[in-house]
Amino acid sequence: MLTAVIAATAAGGAMPVAAQTIEHGKWAISLDGAARKVTFAKDGSDVLSGVSVRFGYNGEVYDTSDYASATVSDKAVTDKAGDAHAYTITYRSDAGLPDVDQTFLLFDNADYFLTEVTLKSDAKISSNYIAPVYTTEHNLFLPVDNSNRFLTVPFDNDGFVTYGSHTLSCTQQGKPSSGRVARDSISFEVTAIFNGNTQKGLVLGSVEHDNWKSAIRMSGSPVIQSYMSKVEAYSGATHAATRDHHNDDNGGFVMRHGYLSGTEVKSARFMVGLFDDWRTGMETFGEINNVYAPKRPWNGPTPFGWNSWGGMATNVNYEGVMSVSDFVKENFQGKNNYAPDDVVFIGLDSYWGNLDWDQLEAFCNKCRENGQTPGIYDTPFSNWVHSPGDAMEGNNGYYYDEALLRINGQVTGHLDPTHPATLSRMNYYIDRFKALGIKYIKLDFLNHGSCEADYFYAPGVTTGIQAYNYGMKHFAERCGDDMFIVLSISPLFPAQYANARRISCDAWGEMWHTNYMMNSLSFGWWLDRVYSYNDPDHLCVTDRTEEENRARLTTGVCTGYCMNGDNLSTAGSFTGTVANQERAKKYFQYPAINEAINMGRSFRPAYGHKLYGPNSSVDLFYLETDDSWYIAYFNYGEATKSGYLDLSTLGIDADNVDTARSRELWFDKGVNIDSRGLQYEVIFNEAKLYRLYKK
Repeated sequence: MLTAVIAATAAGGAMPVAAQTIEHGKWAISLDGAARKVTFAKDGSDVLSGVSVRFGYNGEVYDTSDYASATVSDKAVTDKAGDAHAYTITYRSDAGLPDVDQTFLLFDNADYFLTEVTLKSDAKISSNYIAPVYTTEHNLFLPVDNSNRFLTVPFDNDGFVTYGSHTLSCTQQGKPSSGRVARDSISFEVTAIFNGNTQKGLVLGSVEHDNWKSAIRMSGSPVIQSYMSKVEAYSGATHAATRDHHNDDNGGFVMRHGYLSGTEVKSARFMVGLFDDWRTGMETFGEINNVYAPKRPWNGPTPFGWNSWGGMATNVNYEGVMSVSDFVKENFQGKNNYAPDDVVFIGLDSYWGNLDWDQLEAFCNKCRENGQTPGIYDTPFSNWVHSPGDAMEGNNGYYYDEALLRINGQVTGHLDPTHPATLSRMNYYIDRFKALGIKYIKLDFLNHGSCEADYFYAPGVTTGIQAYNYGMKHFAERCGDDMFIVLSISPLFPAQYANARRISCDAWGEMWHTNYMMNSLSFGWWLDRVYSYNDPDHLCVTDRTEEENRARLTTGVCTGYCMNGDNLSTAGSFTGTVANQERAKKYFQYPAINEAINMGRSFRPAYGHKLYGPNSSVDLFYLETDDSWYIAYFNYGEATKSGYLDLSTLGIDADNVDTARSRELWFDKGVNIDSRGLQYEVIFNEAKLYRLYKK
């Protein structure tokens, strides 16, 4: 529905439309025609007001609030996300600037809408920055208390970066001013601004990742932790966190985002949603992303297996990896629900080149003889050891210098994902891997392929994400549908080229690493909507305490994925110890734990405002299945935690729990549930895993 209010002049004549309101479903979008700003309201309450569009053009930044006029049109459309009403506000300038069309897709009864901006001109225009949502008004849509939080999502998982759940104001400011100051933070691709006590929250993020790096910048309030003093959702983000900071003789610089050009230049499409539960909003965001770029198909069961990096690291050797295949066959497979559907990956990570091709073939044959799938590792956009004058692998006539990216005139170690030399190198390795029967590949340092650069080889490719899409699409198609692709260090988006993604950076067995990895799951659990699996990295259990080992394996349950990383070799130049291997046998042979891992589903955090441990993770997670509720409770190095857990906070009706069948799975003990809730005790560095059966 579209309504308009016509203001009258003092002489009784008509002025241009001063106010127009778009209403559909739960949402109303009101345009102040005089100020050229809009207000987003849901169910009759304002969410964001004073919203304008900002964009870059001819080296300057412009704002639609400075434009001369604004008009509104509407039509019904059929979108991938469903039937919608598309309302477009067209801003026109009298200063020779491009027209600005902002389109809103509103859906029946949805808690969100989608919006995008298109710059239009009869002549060719270029832009590397478009913000469909920009406001500096004080917006308050949450309860006024100190549980309000702003979520920061990292661009990738490099350098042990963490997610952040921040209060809306900072701590004491230094001289010359004093007092608390507003937090200014940036989150990549998506954020949630939520209240921890009620879970109500705004989720704002990009659902398209074809052309742009996108981000959300927010400033909070200086004293009370309640309102936002700035919200900016934009396409065209570069930052040290996007790996676009580079060193030079002047102390370094951040490379600007590439430009898009044409008579029309469109931003990414963004979701704006206000949800009773921000976690539902994040899951909805993931599902919409999957609508626009469906996840890489995987019809197989949950993978189990082994990866060499955790325990062998640089010491990969032929005799050793052959013995690992036998060890996994003899001690894990077919026992106690380990890989019950017979999908076992044995993956050689970095330094697999310690084997020659004949040895690699023998290793692959050994894996198949043992009922396993051989796996390998690659960094398709990185040059680690070659000089610029070296020939590219595959006798293709190319040299490394041809494919190396230039950034601000500097030659880098990153390969242009669009260059035929890079693509030919991909073909060479993929074809050799496939000829050996390899059907699992781990890709690393992919953020080297998403950097902005001076230019890219392929015509029409002008941004880092365009180049990344170009290279990854080629890689995935060359692999074929039967190759399981897992991403290691990589951008969060685009996601459609892989079956799984390691949710954090490297994580081993000590509690510090468990806490770090669970930080990523605390705020990235929803990524199993855009990848088939969240990968918790190599599960190393051999050289830690019993409590730490149980906690680390519980992270595999909470992600629904299981790759052991211990040194299981019994032969060769770098054997594991018998004592450590006995521990591995123990921890990967708990039937109830393996059954839970095999669900292949990520657990949801119980909240987002209470964080624990040195890497600020949620400590309580849960998952509902057809017949049960699973609850994982972590202690990241604190004193013993004990008491009663109010199950209603997890959406569980205690009266519907079959206490006679319910168990704590690590110790196979019954549970005690009374009017106070589920009784628990979680000691230092431990995790408890409960399965509560439904009546």
